[in-house]
Amino acid sequence: MMNKTQQIHESKPLTSNQLTTLRSIPSNDRCAECPTFPADWASVTYGIVLCLDCAGIHRGLGVHLSFVRSLTMDDWSEKELATMMSGGNK
Repeated sequence: MMNKTQQIHESKPLTSNQLTTLRSIPSNDRCAECPTFPADWASVTYGIVLCLDCAGIHRGLGVHLSFVRSLTMDDWSEKELATMMSGGNK
């Protein structure tokens, strides 16, 4: 099992295949909180994708309630990706 430091070093951007797979999960083509399309952010805590505005609201809640990541700009650990793959907006 990796410690947090190892997980940070193992994080990397999502590949185009991973992003396509994540977006193919039902309802992940739009924001979970509002009907905005496209949704380029995610709450790893809840396994949902979000639009920029709703991601800002989730960030304001604090990372202890909703850990927000960009689908295209941030690095992702395998654990975070697995959480998103098992989640979805429905």
